[in-house]
Amino acid sequence: MKVLFIVQGEGRGHLTQAIAMEDLLRRNGYEVVEVLVGKSNSRRLPGFFNRSIQAPVKRFLSPNFLPTTANKRASLSRSVAYNVMKLPTYIKSMHYIHTRIEESGAELVINFYELLTGLTYLLYRPAVPQISIGHQYLFLHRDFGFPAKSRCGLWLLRFFTRLTCIGASQKLALSFREMEDDERARIRVVPPLLRREVLS
Repeated sequence: MKVLFIVQGEGRGHLTQAIAMEDLLRRNGYEVVEVLVGKSNSRRLPGFFNRSIQAPVKRFLSPNFLPTTANKRASLSRSVAYNVMKLPTYIKSMHYIHTRIEESGAELVINFYELLTGLTYLLYRPAVPQISIGHQYLFLHRDFGFPAKSRCGLWLLRFFTRLTCIGASQKLALSFREMEDDERARIRVVPPLLRREVLS
């Protein structure tokens, strides 16, 4: 089976998970045909990713969070304003993602929490099945308990997470803790994706 990866390029977690998943799939006879990675002006693709991933890597512009002036955490207001201005660019990126899904010959798309993947499936409705993977999908699990923090912030987090997995036939929630699957939400709880180097 031919598989296409779409990876959120912010931070290193999703990139590392993609490396581990590619290794797992290749050892089980799958072919990863391409890896599409979201980029922005503030993101650089780490060297370890290019050295470790075997499939061809292609980049596209995607939304990102801007830091506060103190540079300690993401600024929601600045991020929303910046990304709204970039909407025409992101629409082009969605068209590019759809084109790569169609032209790569992929029979399955694995989405590592990239927002534009969900929006591409909403806008273009590709026929190729999609699986979304990330620890964030625990936030949508019926048994996951949030701490008593800002309700607005938690609602926004869940809303963003739902946008990333539009069109997904299955959501794989990565967790060290064992939990039952949430069939209604199409969430399967699976162990974290760890590179073999970590285990050795």
